Amino acid sequence: MTHPRQQPDNPHLAEQPVLAGAPLDDAPLAAVLVHGREQGPEVMLDVAERLALDDVAYVLPAAAGRSWYPARYFDPVSDNEPHVSWSLAALEAAIALARTPAARPLNRIVFGGFSQGACLVAELVARRPRPFAGVAVLTGTLLGPDGQEAEPGAVDGVPMFFASSRHDEWVPLARARSTAEAFRRAGARLEFEVYDDREHHVSDRAVDGLRRLITSALADR
Repeated sequence: MTHPRQQPDNPHLAEQPVLAGAPLDDAPLAAVLVHGREQGPEVMLDVAERLALDDVAYVLPAAAGRSWYPARYFDPVSDNEPHVSWSLAALEAAIALARTPAARPLNRIVFGGFSQGACLVAELVARRPRPFAGVAVLTGTLLGPDGQEAEPGAVDGVPMFFASSRHDEWVPLARARSTAEAFRRAGARLEFEVYDDREHHVSDRAVDGLRRLITSALADR
């Protein structure tokens, strides 16, 4: 198998992820946080600052052209290829970077994203479930048309935090719930919060939920 960093045509591997927070070598836990469409790592850097957790190392991957894939989440996945495959490879590379310095196990990594980034987080966890310390899907869903999304593989008790607004214009609440229920069926320990925000953003309440996910993982060390 080709290693993600050996894919010469993958534009999302052209730029190294932004590192923030505690040094990777020393942190008891790392969080890989994935930004949305028409955004960059600075959005997740702001989230990291709002979390105010000094013991966490953050790995923030960057999409080429500030978008991970060109079409919408509800289009056939084939319509978004090869961009989805490129994006998932870039997220795998970010996870590998989070693990490398101190041979960090997966149960010391929280994996999360917002909007387009949340869709990719859900998709990667569904396709390749692993024992992460926690997974956060902030306004996101599995990819593909309604009823044609991937059925997640067994996640066996992985804590997952979902957050969505009933007024969001990009990811309808029903679709976010459907994805959450798919992961519940797959064995996730799931928390789902619904907000009334009319802005498509990472709200303070979503940050609070992500903080709970991370601090719970820190307490389990």
